[in-house]
Amino acid sequence: MAKVSRLEHTAPPPAWGVRLRRWALPCVAVLAVSLMAACGSGAARSADAAPDFELVLYETENHRKGETLRLSDLEGKPVVLNHWFPSCPPCVAEMPDFEAVFQRHKGSVEFIGVQNMGVDSAEQGQKFVNELGVTYAIGPDDNPNNEQSIFIAHKVTGFPTTEFLNRRHEVVRKWTGALDAETIERFVQELLEE
Repeated sequence: MAKVSRLEHTAPPPAWGVRLRRWALPCVAVLAVSLMAACGSGAARSADAAPDFELVLYETENHRKGETLRLSDLEGKPVVLNHWFPSCPPCVAEMPDFEAVFQRHKGSVEFIGVQNMGVDSAEQGQKFVNELGVTYAIGPDDNPNNEQSIFIAHKVTGFPTTEFLNRRHEVVRKWTGALDAETIERFVQELLEE
């Protein structure tokens, strides 16, 4: 057997496990960076969180026309999410009560109105908002493909429907039918106490 000096020693090709370890660290690093990018800079949303959405807002006292609101940007705040449309009598009846409760809890609870676009136009929605003096975030469930993505994602089956989301945006209560100020207030208090 020939003697090999330490300088001339050639190792046999690395075993499969050694080759795998060589690539493991870079792969794990790429995966970690990809996951962080997908989750954004904030904490990951709860698996039980209501579906995220973007809503282009109507002009109100507190919002500019065309301003975009994203549900996930409100993470950490309770949300009252009302699905409505202008020619829905129960929707019309409850809207002043939503505004009154919003005014009492402005800053601690977010209120969002999402107009169903099946019957009324965006122009009719803006006119309705102006006439009633709604000041919270409100806009049409409308997108370039004319699909009602928020309505579908939130499984709205009737109007009005209101979802009460906790600070993690998990739906703690979903109500189909008109609500009065006293009931809205009670449900908002439950959100704040959680």
